[in-house]
Amino acid sequence: MTQTKFKPVEEQLAYLKKGVAEIIREEDLKAKLEHSAKMGKPLRVYLGVDPTAPDIHLGHTVVLRKLKHFQDLGHTAIFLIGDFSAMIATPPPIRNPPPLTREQVNANAKTYLAQVFKLLDPKKTEVRYNSEWLEKLSSYDVVRLCGHYRLARMLEREDFRSRLANNQPISVHELLYPLLTAYDAVCSSPMSKSVRPSRNSICWCTATSSASTACPRKSR
Repeated sequence: MTQTKFKPVEEQLAYLKKGVAEIIREEDLKAKLEHSAKMGKPLRVYLGVDPTAPDIHLGHTVVLRKLKHFQDLGHTAIFLIGDFSAMIATPPPIRNPPPLTREQVNANAKTYLAQVFKLLDPKKTEVRYNSEWLEKLSSYDVVRLCGHYRLARMLEREDFRSRLANNQPISVHELLYPLLTAYDAVCSSPMSKSVRPSRNSICWCTATSSASTACPRKSR
């Protein structure tokens, strides 16, 4: 396998910090860049978006441009389309649309890609759909996945905490949503048998969760 030659780590880090308010944690990103350079293997960086409408909004361009910066440095960009997530509806208070049909999701996803590739290089972008692994989870798998997290920790989230304080309802599927997005982070990255993100993966805009259920790899 041909190794990729990258720019010096400090130069990469300086480029990636442009326009960024905070990196959590910067030392972790630096360590990943160092390992990537040492192994000659690109990082895998992903952005997940639920296609709940035909158009991506202006706010998406901020993270898409940062994804492009990783591409510019020779790393792999993964655009993850949350087609499964869109069909179960995104929890409030972010937005609370009705669940979409498969046909609506597919139509929206198609327009998303046309818009995203105005910023990202399609030849250097890996497109994934979270239905690839989430539709394959059995009820048993979902219950085991829930066992990796504590309800008290989940309720620390600002949106859940404020709604509890104001006696506003929280549906059970809303508690599952962050677990499924964390599972996306695991399944869209290279994995070991223990199903944890490798040292060469960066999970973008979400926290990762180790899980015992195996994730299917994309066929090539």
